[in-house]
Amino acid sequence: MSNEQQNKIVAFPLLKERLVEKATDHMQHKQFQEALPLFEQAYELDNKHHEILLGLVICHVELGDAGIAKELCEQMLKEDIGDYYHNLQMYLMVLIQLGHYHEGYVTLQAVIQEHKLPSEHAEQLYQLLEFCKNRMNQEQVIEEQTEEEQLEQFKSFTALDNIQDQLEWVHSLKTKRIEKQRFFLEQLFSSEAVHPIVKTVALKTVMEEEVDVDFMITKFGETKKVNALQLQRTTPYFFAEQVEAQLTEKLEHENPTLLQVAVEIWQRHLFITFPFLPGDNVKLWTEAVYAISLLMQGEESDAAVAEEDGSFSEAELRKAIKELKEIEEISFI
Repeated sequence: MSNEQQNKIVAFPLLKERLVEKATDHMQHKQFQEALPLFEQAYELDNKHHEILLGLVICHVELGDAGIAKELCEQMLKEDIGDYYHNLQMYLMVLIQLGHYHEGYVTLQAVIQEHKLPSEHAEQLYQLLEFCKNRMNQEQVIEEQTEEEQLEQFKSFTALDNIQDQLEWVHSLKTKRIEKQRFFLEQLFSSEAVHPIVKTVALKTVMEEEVDVDFMITKFGETKKVNALQLQRTTPYFFAEQVEAQLTEKLEHENPTLLQVAVEIWQRHLFITFPFLPGDNVKLWTEAVYAISLLMQGEESDAAVAEEDGSFSEAELRKAIKELKEIEEISFI
């Protein structure tokens, strides 16, 4: 088709409205991955439509692309698209998610000084202002912490009885805080007293922030040096994907319910043991996961049979099943 012909193409009547309607329906059902491309198509037809822009912001936030959501919010504020104060609240929530507390505080303070806030938005905006101010103060304290103070902080962290409280602490880490809390994280990753799941969440938090930092991490008696940025670029592992693919091939048609159980067990195992891999023998771990999945479903499993081609032994299979079982026992906290 020539460029001249392409330029003559006219969108179907009400195409934009249909795209927005379908995208909104996906979004209401928490199907953000499906909603996003529909909102993007609608945006190409109308890049100043408030409902489209708002949908894009929500999808990008939910899918972890807060940086793109920030740019879209800035467009709405700059071009006065939609309700200004509603957009401002959305913008501040995105800044908070990014950990840009100072930017949020300065922006909101300027708005408050220049305008009288509408009564329906005033309380929420003042709460956001106070929140940004408090987090700024917390980060200032963290920036001034010595290694001794971070060690005391780690002691307070491990003293928490509830692992969920530890996870909330870890989730609060942000880019600036990670750089300033390196010593705290070194203690967390090396301590056998910290639950493996907490270590995984902490490591993945560092990875998401793309911080180029090396850490020594200890899990289940093993220690290895990892670089958070390199891990972010090399996961997921091909070996892990191959095991899941073989499980799918083995069970997809024969027993889809068992396949779901097997995949969940395998993914939990990988999550808890991360960044350590159980090995590189795909056939061995496929059979081990299959066997323990049967056991979890109350079915008998012959775990004493070695692979006919000699790719693993009976002893290796039993050991792999034992490891899977031990990890499964600590997977629910």
